[in-house]
Amino acid sequence: MSFAAANKGFTLIELVIVIILLGIMAAGIGGFVGLSTQTFVNVSERDELLASARFAVERLNREVSNAVPNSIRIKTDSDTNQQCLEFMPVKASTSYTTIPMLGSSGLSMQVVPFRGENGQFFNCPLCFYAITVYPLDSSEIYIDVNNVPLPTSGQTVGINSFFTPAPPDDSLWNLPLKGDPPGFTFTRSSPTQRAYIFDDPVAYCVDNNRLFRYEGHGVSQNQELVPPTPAVLMAENIVDIDAADLPFSLEVPTLQRNALVNVKLTFERDDEQIVFDHAIHLKNVR
Repeated sequence: MSFAAANKGFTLIELVIVIILLGIMAAGIGGFVGLSTQTFVNVSERDELLASARFAVERLNREVSNAVPNSIRIKTDSDTNQQCLEFMPVKASTSYTTIPMLGSSGLSMQVVPFRGENGQFFNCPLCFYAITVYPLDSSEIYIDVNNVPLPTSGQTVGINSFFTPAPPDDSLWNLPLKGDPPGFTFTRSSPTQRAYIFDDPVAYCVDNNRLFRYEGHGVSQNQELVPPTPAVLMAENIVDIDAADLPFSLEVPTLQRNALVNVKLTFERDDEQIVFDHAIHLKNVR
């Protein structure tokens, strides 16, 4: 073998061919890696969208399910299709034996001992709670029971200062009622003799493709489209609302079924949509 043959290297053409082949391989591998990365990003974004949407909808479902019967009300802006769903969360409930009815005025109602939302027997030294008996619609619930003039009749009344008796579960309680002048009269009794205790409403509003939660805005006979309190952002990426397909609707109770709140929220990101469409069954035990 000659010295020239033993030291022969690659020709320019061979190097060019190798470079081209390596380039083709790199482009293929790069495309595969890029596709895998984009798929991972898309799946992560979908999971994030699904998780945030599910959290908001499940909390909405849980809170609305615990609303005072017939406290649901919905307000819609016909121009922007902005909607607010408002309700009174139940803080406690109990059964009663006697209440002041028409023809008489009473300072208290006799109830079965019950516990508050903290799990302890109800105690309210400086009380701003209200109690309602057999309300037929929201207008009988959204009443200011803590500022004068206080209601003297109806289905909802404020609870006066109350201290847990000792022992707390030994007998029936006489729950003091507010009134101005003192005394209150219920216009109707509950067939099941149930009473519900609550304080402030909660509202969920869809506005500008986002879902907000409001609380602490107080009781008003006229529902506001945007409650005057700071909002908590619950979810984003809600598609534009169509007047024929609003996110909230209410079906009033009948003799055959409970009231229903229909919730339909469509979330979208990067042309991918997730739809939550379900009905929330409300309490009808009154």
